[in-house]
Amino acid sequence: MDGPGLPPFLLAGTEVQIHPFVPEVRLRLARDALDLWEEAQGAMNRGEMASPFWVSAWPGGLALARYLLQHPEIVSGRPVVDVATGSGVVAIAAVLAGAASVAAYDTDELAVRAARMNVRLNEVNVEVSRADVREISVPTGALVTAGDVFYDRTISAAMIQGLGALAEAGAEVLIGDPYRSYLPEDRLEPLATFDVAVDMFLESDPVKTTLVARVS
Repeated sequence: MDGPGLPPFLLAGTEVQIHPFVPEVRLRLARDALDLWEEAQGAMNRGEMASPFWVSAWPGGLALARYLLQHPEIVSGRPVVDVATGSGVVAIAAVLAGAASVAAYDTDELAVRAARMNVRLNEVNVEVSRADVREISVPTGALVTAGDVFYDRTISAAMIQGLGALAEAGAEVLIGDPYRSYLPEDRLEPLATFDVAVDMFLESDPVKTTLVARVS
């Protein structure tokens, strides 16, 4: 069941867009990210909602989605699990690249609802649920993906713990990240880099060099 949709102000402040870096995927994103975050600030301060990261297309997810679409042999016929899915761009790209099945998870209920909307928008089949990476189990041989998850010390520690456990259990784990401060480079095998154009509200530079890597 899809459950309830987005609050009216989030629906009004977003629109269907195509990001030029991944034109195969349509996403409901903020018309103006700065304005929408400012409008959401009161609800965030009252604890009524988490930070709406899903209203923007972040470089790590875009790079990871692009990598999967460029290398369908990595995805084809495999179960894929996308962690911290946000808008769902990586999960949707995995379906388009030929995954046998795709499940997506996020800890934010509004992100789960938004990702479900984007899944329907792209007419693909992704099971989107609310869960923390440390609560997830995946079959041996599955491909696990995670974009933009190393932006905070505490969250990064939880992510590398959870993703590392999945890798040790037999999954292949890929991450996408624009070299943020808490990126655990000692645990990563680099696969590719992309220069991704981003919203200046989101990042310090208009183009971010972004890594796609395998967790070891």
